[in-house]
Amino acid sequence: MERFSDEARGYAVLRAVGAEPTRLIDRCAAENIDFWSAYPEDELTLVFKVRLGQAERVVGFAEQCRCEIALLEKSGFPVEVKKLRKRYVLWILPLLLLAILAASSFFIWKIEITGAETVSEIEILNALEDSGVRIGSFWPALTSDSVRSLVLLKIPELKWLSVSVFGSRALVEVRERTEAPALAGEDEAVKLVAREPGIIESVSVLRGYPLMRKGQTAAQNDTLITGAVPSSFAGTKIVRAEGSVMARTWHEISAVVPLVYSRKEYTGEKKTRYALVIGGTRINFYTKSGISDSDCDNIIREHRLGIAGLFELPVTIVREVSERYVLTDALRTEKAAELRLRTRVNAELETRLGEAGEITSAEFTFAIAGDCAVGTLRAECRQDIAKRAGMTAGEINAASAAGEDQNTA
Repeated sequence: MERFSDEARGYAVLRAVGAEPTRLIDRCAAENIDFWSAYPEDELTLVFKVRLGQAERVVGFAEQCRCEIALLEKSGFPVEVKKLRKRYVLWILPLLLLAILAASSFFIWKIEITGAETVSEIEILNALEDSGVRIGSFWPALTSDSVRSLVLLKIPELKWLSVSVFGSRALVEVRERTEAPALAGEDEAVKLVAREPGIIESVSVLRGYPLMRKGQTAAQNDTLITGAVPSSFAGTKIVRAEGSVMARTWHEISAVVPLVYSRKEYTGEKKTRYALVIGGTRINFYTKSGISDSDCDNIIREHRLGIAGLFELPVTIVREVSERYVLTDALRTEKAAELRLRTRVNAELETRLGEAGEITSAEFTFAIAGDCAVGTLRAECRQDIAKRAGMTAGEINAASAAGEDQNTA
């Protein structure tokens, strides 16, 4: 910290020659003049440092101390600034760069889009470009209302758009129109069938007519709740069946993984390449990488010049690192293979059960068969086995005919 203070305020190195040069040091102490790094070159010579602003005072009373004094060196920030006074380029260049940065903040160099889900960003960027918002556009000349109107006119799928400019970064927020879901007709011919075989525990009917009861066994694709509702007065009515059927089900899921697999081993051969992207032009600072990209992991990092949150320049520094590897055979341990198989079969079971399903009991078996590991999960579960299916024309006609016979009888 003291060294930094010395450099910031500046200091002078003095050499005092006389019969008693230490008298000059005593005089400096009496006058409250800071000095340091004093050392004798010989019996008659003393070298020391003082503050740059106090050097003239020391020289002034050196004769009174019967010493001859010489200024050996001036150093520090004030001295360097004085040297640079006539080097106009070193002063003008930073000012010019600051002016360029200030001017660049009035232009858009980066466009970010948020909120787009079904509408592609390319489509939004094209509409923005037609509205005047593009890379390099002068944003003070743009108005948010005009841009919003033009973009919404070109893209009917958007219901709202906002353009905010932060320095040279344009943040475009969009909201897409939400289409009203098509309402299913109550008289649509839909039945509920069993997606899995199981023993029925409960049947909950919201609409339709149940064909299965508690305790019955349903095979896969058996009709659980039909959309044909019989009536003693108005005949059979065709509706869209709704409801749930909870049942006990049994699942057996098997998976296989090889014990020998290919693993990457890095050779240590690495190549770093740099490129500069100015606007849409890329300048590569390399010719050939020396490493084939087919057997390398390539890591690309891009750094855009600017100050985050304030402005960005259309200049990007690209750093590409290619690290070579070779594929070698590796042996998977039985423990690792078992864990991998457990994870895979459990994920498959969760997919089959859905959110409403639960596992009552489960058993996992693991075995080695040659160069492979085999895992099998057997589980008893409780789940909703009902799924929608359209009623065929034959089913509808048969149900209608049965209803007419019943009314006739």
